[in-house]
Amino acid sequence: MILATLWGGGIDGTLVVVSRDRRRLVIPPRGPRTMQQALDEWSLWEHALEDTFGELDDERYGFPVERARFDAPLPRAFHWAEGSCYLQHMERIRGSRSEALPVEHLRRPIVYQSGSARNMAPRGDIALPDPAWELDLEGTVVVITGAIRGAASEDEAGKAIRLVGITNDLTYRKLLVDERRQGTGVYWSKPGRAYAPFVVTPSTLDTAWTGANLRAALRCEVNGDALGAPRSDQDITFEFPRILAHLTATRPLVPGSIVGTGTVSNADPAAGYACIAEKRAVEIAKDGAATTPFLGTGDTVGIEALGDDGTSLFGRIEQTVVAA
Repeated sequence: MILATLWGGGIDGTLVVVSRDRRRLVIPPRGPRTMQQALDEWSLWEHALEDTFGELDDERYGFPVERARFDAPLPRAFHWAEGSCYLQHMERIRGSRSEALPVEHLRRPIVYQSGSARNMAPRGDIALPDPAWELDLEGTVVVITGAIRGAASEDEAGKAIRLVGITNDLTYRKLLVDERRQGTGVYWSKPGRAYAPFVVTPSTLDTAWTGANLRAALRCEVNGDALGAPRSDQDITFEFPRILAHLTATRPLVPGSIVGTGTVSNADPAAGYACIAEKRAVEIAKDGAATTPFLGTGDTVGIEALGDDGTSLFGRIEQTVVAA
């Protein structure tokens, strides 16, 4: 099934079920009021929500998606964590600073926990207080989990994936470098994340879900020009079951935990990029200097995940940078 959250009805918005063709939606006539309630009580409401999803196959049923105002699927989440799953992204970024990727990163995922509220809607403004902070987009695949016990196996963790989506994991690159050199956690450098409107169950993704990761091209644009369309199912070192099991080694995860892959990246530069910093790193390696600017006031960003048949699996993220 496909779920989303509308603005209104409280800080957590109003849960809706979206049709398979992503053209219509309906507030479930029976069931949870919010996305978090659905995740908290998944075994109680899953079948009712699936029934509503099936009813939307009738084209006479539902409200037009284009008339809806979407919030983030989870406007506030209990937990956000990321695993840096595409190591060539990290190698390129570090290489532009003449830093090597530590060998232990090849054996163990790098994870960090960061802010999870308030999550940004699919469409809206990105406030930029200071251009010197070097604002960047980061196209990232995410999953939303049910409860996962501590010390879970990869098989257990993978079965707890409830929903899949994408986010623009915004980063102030200058502040990120400063934080890491100080040895502190990632906080100042992460102003927030915008999410595509729809989240989809793995079974509904069908062949677009490998069982461990999304099979899609993540198309990223700046001012309408393609930055790249790297594939999320290629060149990935750590897939979701591994990342989730790693996260639970020292703690359980609660329902509604959002876990991301980190910036999607392919080894072949012809695929393009899902962030500006990686493109700049390749420019530095090739020409000795970067020419692509970071985001500035008035710039627009677009991100969507395209299935092999061209379907926009989660809808589109569209944002405009504005002066704070």
